[in-house]
Amino acid sequence: MPISFRSPLSFAFASIALAGCDLGIFDPILTGGHTSDSSETGVVTSTSGDTDSPSTSDSPSTSDSGANFVDPPPSGCDAWEQDCPSGQKCTVEGPPPYVYESFTCATIVPDPAQLGEPCQILVEGPFGPDTCDLGLTCHHVDEDTGLGTCIPLCTGSPLAPACDPGFACLVSDMPLCLPECDPLLQDCPAGQTCMFSGMDFVCWPHPEQPSELFESCEYSNSCEPGLTCVDPDLAAECPPDSLGCCTSYCDLGGPDVCPGVGQECRSIFEPIDPPPGLEHVGICALPW
Repeated sequence: MPISFRSPLSFAFASIALAGCDLGIFDPILTGGHTSDSSETGVVTSTSGDTDSPSTSDSPSTSDSGANFVDPPPSGCDAWEQDCPSGQKCTVEGPPPYVYESFTCATIVPDPAQLGEPCQILVEGPFGPDTCDLGLTCHHVDEDTGLGTCIPLCTGSPLAPACDPGFACLVSDMPLCLPECDPLLQDCPAGQTCMFSGMDFVCWPHPEQPSELFESCEYSNSCEPGLTCVDPDLAAECPPDSLGCCTSYCDLGGPDVCPGVGQECRSIFEPIDPPPGLEHVGICALPW
């Protein structure tokens, strides 16, 4: 489920793609794939829009061209609606990539863990039946201890996601409510970076050895805190054959402190207006 960013001014996260907007300078990043260690991989971000189960029929549908297409099977449940029977919750199970039929109703364990409490995933993989209560999922699982933390799932829909104040929705394999952050302050816990999620910044684990300034990167969380992965054409110092390159955030209202030759502080939201509270956030880039 990787997503590649190809045009110099496009950013393919769901909230932007669905709005029909071209955003900023996060061009080449591949976000996709999970292993049991989420900090070593990128973030899977949906661009498919509504995740409602597709309609099915007893026979294949036929297009005007005469080709036959079989509708995909319906999912077992909806992670947004949490429409499982009482005593169960909707989660994904099985190896990535996750598809419609990966969503299944799982029994909620007795005395389930609550928000912020330690938890365990009961199967192999980054998601699956876990020990968290309804509306929560086990995340940031430590490989050594097998323990994670219960975090909230987004409510609403992919077109109108909702989280409690202080959280923003990241449409990943599961719709996750993650703590909001400021990329200039990098106010996330140790081991996490403040990562752009489409129209917000959220805390997400970074690799044990994140890439440094002007080094190659692949994923949106690959770089050191304070840096982000962009098109290598946006810094003269970047390896020209790399998929992505780490460059720094900057304050649009502050002094010009961009480290690269010819770089200037540009709004990451060009050409659209930034969301409230993020008007100051820029990124160091060569003019385009």
